[in-house]
Amino acid sequence: MKRKNLSLYVNTVISAAGLVGINTFLHPCQSEMAMKCVRTTHIASAVLAALIAVEIIGAVTKHDTARKTVPFISALLSAVLFFVPLLGHCGGAMMHCNTHTMPAVRISALLILVISLTSVITDTVSSGRKKAYGND
Repeated sequence: MKRKNLSLYVNTVISAAGLVGINTFLHPCQSEMAMKCVRTTHIASAVLAALIAVEIIGAVTKHDTARKTVPFISALLSAVLFFVPLLGHCGGAMMHCNTHTMPAVRISALLILVISLTSVITDTVSSGRKKAYGND
């Protein structure tokens, strides 16, 4: 497995774990009415599903330009994911959504962002070295 492909697989695993987590054991409070945190969790689930789709497309595609744009798209989506909890959550600090769901969303977003940015920097540096040494 190539090193640049490793970030695709790691981001896919983190996104899938986050998606499964916030919809099972890290779920928001279950009440009779739909709370803000439930809607926020649905939006976070959609962003995580989009991240999984982008990473899978990047892992499957053969086009070099598509592979190089996947980390940028992943970084943008993870930045969006990081700010999704601002859309709404419960007012009580000890509610399950504030202690489990929203931190899980933010932690997965930060992990994906760091891995994506590391991949972007690594690709940029390696392509710069190839151009400098004439290995174009």
